[in-house]
Amino acid sequence: MVKAYRYRLHPDEEQLALLRRAAGSVRYVYNQGLEYRIKAYKRRGESMNYHDTRKLLNKLKKAKPWLRETYSQSLQMALRNLDSAFTNFFHNPNQFGYPNFKKKGGRNTVQYPQNCRADFQKQMLYIPKIGRVQCIFHKRFNGKIKTVTVSLEPSGDVYASVLVDDGKKHEDIPAERNVESEADVLGIDMGVKTLATCSDGTSYENGKYLSKAEKRLKREQRNLSRKKKGSSNRNKQRKKVAKINQRISNQRKDAIEKATAEIAGKSHAAVAVENLNVKGMVRNHHMAKSVSDAAMSYFLTRLETKCRNKGKTFVKIDRWYPSSQACSACGFINKEIKDLKIREWECPVCHTRHGRDGNASLNIAREGYRLIARLPMDGGEVTSVEKTALQQGNQVPAVTGFAEAGRVLRREAPCL
Repeated sequence: MVKAYRYRLHPDEEQLALLRRAAGSVRYVYNQGLEYRIKAYKRRGESMNYHDTRKLLNKLKKAKPWLRETYSQSLQMALRNLDSAFTNFFHNPNQFGYPNFKKKGGRNTVQYPQNCRADFQKQMLYIPKIGRVQCIFHKRFNGKIKTVTVSLEPSGDVYASVLVDDGKKHEDIPAERNVESEADVLGIDMGVKTLATCSDGTSYENGKYLSKAEKRLKREQRNLSRKKKGSSNRNKQRKKVAKINQRISNQRKDAIEKATAEIAGKSHAAVAVENLNVKGMVRNHHMAKSVSDAAMSYFLTRLETKCRNKGKTFVKIDRWYPSSQACSACGFINKEIKDLKIREWECPVCHTRHGRDGNASLNIAREGYRLIARLPMDGGEVTSVEKTALQQGNQVPAVTGFAEAGRVLRREAPCL
């Protein structure tokens, strides 16, 4: 299996200059390859691939001798990444946009696919044409290094993502455990106020790190806008803004990593979540900032990965399932609960009082078990509570018998 480890690098001034020049060379080759493919299609109607742009690289090295200072395979990887960007765009244009030109001021990366070595004793990482760079190995790995990607952040920090093949096979991952009842399924309801509410009663608060740092961030951004472009003071101020953004990102990721690790370590055999349309939620300008600050997509991605590695079943229920509207005790659907301001409500049928998020997590767990066990939507018999409610006519259409009552309840409460 292939795993990635991210470490902080502390290069000296000479090594940092070499890395910056390498990043500039990689960016230049990528942009030249993109321009070459665009012009070839517009002028001659030709579709280029990696091998066509590879010939361009030889010409660029002759015209620009400073490209030879950079590791040759790093330049080749830039063209391979460009080809992958076009492939992704043609296969799924809705998810992947058309490749864009890389800018100088943002985050720059350099890939080294071979000849990298790690020395855990001396805390050094050898990178071709850069040398032995001090690296903080907070976690050791066993296996062969496949690729090292060096990232130069706008804040000035340098990181290395080490891709390692540990020699294990997918068969070595623990097999998924059997799900025998609803108690084996952990339902999770995602939200903005509370990031995750679990069906076992635990909850994980949303740190709202962007909101907490927003006042300071606005002040520093205003100062940046007043600086003269190209000046050293503007560059210093740009780093200040970048450090604030990076701190927000680091805080958010740290909280999500800890929360997902704790959830994946629970004793449940399966985890059920909603298949949220986060992109659609971000289009709502009233809640776009709060949704983005919560990082729900990243949370679900990390949770799924950790659950799979621990042999847990990970299931996503339909996003249109009425988890918040349905009563987890009797199944009655209260359509008035669509209003997000209602945080607690009482079921008019069984008179059970619910917290909005806790009730939704229980319904998600029940629906997740139904999907895993492949039970029919209209399965189950009418309970005594439902029979009494139907006889009393509490906000439920009048029926003539219990057979009709079952059909009405299954229509009004499809989670039964």
